[in-house]
Parts: sequence; structure tokens; C-alpha cells
Amino acid sequence: MNLRLFRLAPLGAVLLLLGCSTKISICPVPAILADTQSVTIFRPGTTPDLANELYTVALVDATGDCTYSARNGLVHASLELTFRATRTPTNEAATYSVPYFVAVHEGAKIYAKRLYNLKFTFAPGAAAATIKQSPDSIEILVGNGKLPWNYQEMAGFQMTAAQIEYNKTKSRYVP
Repeated sequence: MNLRLFRLAPLGAVLLLLGCSTKISICPVPAILADTQSVTIFRPGTTPDLANELYTVALVDATGDCTYSARNGLVHASLELTFRATRTPTNEAATYSVPYFVAVHEGAKIYAKRLYNLKFTFAPGAAAATIKQSPDSIEILVGNGKLPWNYQEMAGFQMTAAQIEYNKTKSRYVP
């Protein structure tokens, strides 16, 4: 009798795990929207021109992690974003803030979009700064035969039409 229970123990453990949240390796795909991958800010009161650039920030990496509950089909997905800001070196420290977004989508359907502000500081004399930020985790209800990796978490800068046009002139735009 004890031998039979011992043989059924792994099956029971698997059944218990199916009802719990488990970390999985194939999560919603983290991505950077190429058209909004970088943003250039100009000195106040100047025209959009290379000579008037105050700083440029680029989204250079996006990595993701998640847990999945098979019981209710809920995925808790998180991102870690890496930004790189550059400017002409000056002796002054400066702190700036730029808006960016994280959207969850599957194909053409957007399920959620959240806006954030990236705040960063250049040290005195520094021409570059690297910033890592983890926006709030996102919950995705997976249903209808879908799997967590059918979805994508996409990040980019929230830009104005003028900023997008400037990116096109700098060959930062991907058609």
C-alpha cells in the first residue's frame, strides 16, 4: 500500500503545481518599438537642428520575466528597461525627465498601455548616463487557447509629431 502511494506522489505534486503560479521561461516577448526607440530634446526656444540638441535618450534594451497561473490563465509580466542618455559634456550637472510607454499587444490588438516618466541625471562633466528602470508589472489574462508568448510587451518614448519627424531626418526612423 505504501509503495502505491509513493508512486502516486509525483502525480499529486504535478497536479498541485498546475493550480499555482509558476515562473516560466517563455514569457510575453519584450520589445522596443523601433520608430520610438530614441528621442532628442532641444534647447528651449531653438529650432530642431543638430546644433541645438540638448540631449538624446535611447531605449537600448528590454528584458522580461513572468509567472503564469494555469488555474486562472493569468500572467504577471515584468520588464527591465535600459536607457542611454547622451549630451555634449558640460561642467554642470543636469536632471531631465522624458515620457515613455509600455503597451501589451497581440498582433494589431492593444490590450493595455501605460505611460511613465524616465527621470535621469547627468553628473558634472558627464556626456552619458545609463539608466535602468522597471515599470509596473502587467497582468495579462490568457484565454481561448493562447499562450503567454503570443503576447508582446512593447516599450518606446511617447513622442510628439515634431519629434518623430526629426527622427526621420536623422535616419532613426524605421519604415
